[in-house]
Amino acid sequence: MKKLTILFIAFITLFSLNACSDDNDPIFVAKPDVDGIAFANTFAANYLISEATKANIADRFIWESADFGVPTNITYELQGATTSDFAAFKVVGTTSENNMPVIVATLLDFAKELGLDADPTTTNPDGSANNKGQVYFRLKASAGTNGANATLSESQVISIEWVETVATGTACPSLWAVGDALTDIAWNFKPEGELVCNNNVLQFKARFGAGNFRFFQESGNWSSALGFSYYTEEGYTIDANLASAEDGDSNFKFVGTPGIYTLTIDNTNKTIEMELSTNLWAVGDAVPGGWSFSISTAEFVEATPNIWSANIILSAGVFRFFHEFNTWDTNNNFAYYEDAGFTIDPKFENDGTGDANFKFIGAPGSYKLTINAITKTITLE
Repeated sequence: MKKLTILFIAFITLFSLNACSDDNDPIFVAKPDVDGIAFANTFAANYLISEATKANIADRFIWESADFGVPTNITYELQGATTSDFAAFKVVGTTSENNMPVIVATLLDFAKELGLDADPTTTNPDGSANNKGQVYFRLKASAGTNGANATLSESQVISIEWVETVATGTACPSLWAVGDALTDIAWNFKPEGELVCNNNVLQFKARFGAGNFRFFQESGNWSSALGFSYYTEEGYTIDANLASAEDGDSNFKFVGTPGIYTLTIDNTNKTIEMELSTNLWAVGDAVPGGWSFSISTAEFVEATPNIWSANIILSAGVFRFFHEFNTWDTNNNFAYYEDAGFTIDPKFENDGTGDANFKFIGAPGSYKLTINAITKTITLE
């Protein structure tokens, strides 16, 4: 009986100690982040959007972690709306990370909600183009599993522009080629990387080497890319010199022989073709080698895309250029360059024959002759 009494007293004592311990345990309560939360990234002045780039990431929203004063799981919810009061908003996504990508397709959804479109023939009531608008984003941070004490960021407005497309099928906007496969351009937006459109055909000439590249709808805008997958999904036949880089940016990979090529995108026939550029040869009685193709024939090297030059001895007589060695044609005669709008050195004139040869009328001697198809000039120095 004495042993039972001792055990009973020990049990009561232990229970009392535990009760006192529970009463003194700290109670953690999550409080709203007094400093608030805000986006940390720098936003572009304008975001170009189109159906062609809908799979691209328009931007990645970044923010610092919220502080609720206690260790807890935090859920972030990115919200988007077409009005600043967020009276009706959409949840773009939720995450426990400190960033979230927003793809062009999401911006297209908001653009449609705003009544925007890519048709240049439709306008706002005041006659202005209805392809531009604004979308608002904000971030919601919630503590724990029940979302207690949620904190909202200030709203961030971004400007969007739906790239208009021409319905006629003959005109199209320029594209810009950028990438390390373009030896003289690399990952820079340069004028020489512009593909100019003519009758729905885009074309440019550049020096290609090992590496990758892709096209952009707007110079300087990285979110306006058109990659390899876009063209394959649209059913284009792509030149064997090009392959998919199989990377996250859907780049083109140049797999051909390094050199200067003319790249042509035919949007009507849905083809992308590449043609290796060639040097030019001068043949005639005014130049070394005379009227034959031989080891003495003057070769004009295209050291820079669209610029051919050579040091040559000129004498009284006529000649013309040939773009293929040992092949006779009249494609590069005086009339050809004149019709193309070239300014030709006054020491040359059209010989007036059916071949429309260059006739040299200057003082015989050694010259540097340059054909510049960029500035459209033929000069002698």
